[in-house]
Amino acid sequence: MSSRPVLAILAGCLALCALPALAGSPSQSDPNQADPHAVIQLLAGQAHPEGLAGLEIQLAPGWKTYWRNPGDAGIPPTFDWSKSENLREVTVLWPAPSRYDQEGASSAVYHDQVVLPLKISAIDPSKPVKLALGLDYAACKTICVPAKGSADVVLSPGAVTGGEGSAEIAQALKKVPVSQEIGATAPLAIKQIRLDTATNPARLTIDVSTPSASALFVEGPMKWYLPMPEPADKADKANPQRFVLPLEGLPKGATLAGNELRFTLSTGEAGVESLYRLP
Repeated sequence: MSSRPVLAILAGCLALCALPALAGSPSQSDPNQADPHAVIQLLAGQAHPEGLAGLEIQLAPGWKTYWRNPGDAGIPPTFDWSKSENLREVTVLWPAPSRYDQEGASSAVYHDQVVLPLKISAIDPSKPVKLALGLDYAACKTICVPAKGSADVVLSPGAVTGGEGSAEIAQALKKVPVSQEIGATAPLAIKQIRLDTATNPARLTIDVSTPSASALFVEGPMKWYLPMPEPADKADKANPQRFVLPLEGLPKGATLAGNELRFTLSTGEAGVESLYRLP
């Protein structure tokens, strides 16, 4: 999956092998995190039946950072876990983002604060895990600036209670989009996707069901720089139930058939993800 190319904004497996149980010492954040607009820390969570931690990014009021696929303009976070100890694997879970439009560019963002749940597995589940993170990301208001941060937390086996960040992680997990088949009968769902190859470029029409204002995001294969789906011309702009997506931004010579797209329908508080294979 890939985002659109980064614009000039720098101006200015799922790890199911779990620890038997987990509690943690408080996160140690790097006191030299220089950006006054953002700070990160790692949260210890509940590891029974799965190892859980959380990455909290706290932003200054009115500031934002980016989702895994930032959209037209933005930089996704990159994670360096190489200084961790006894860590087999970590999987980042992404709460549903919000859409942000500015000067013709559309992005998928988190405003003010976000907790990214982390699923953890240990090399030796009988021993503590030291989770150590070096993070590169962007903090943005009207312009974006590159930010760096580091934090660590020790996750100890043998405890049955959650760590100090359990409540925050549990709240964030509620916002992580759930996998759902296209056509599901649910208040929040992607109901139908239709491909029209008579247009140039080809176009998808996506019908959704959502009880409140929502945004639709799409991710394609590597080097597919797809635009963000837009509400259809006659859709209710406050709560669109139909979106359109021109299939542009593809590599030269790319074919449509057989390629898979991942759609995320988000209210900002909840979301669903559906896979669509182009016919």
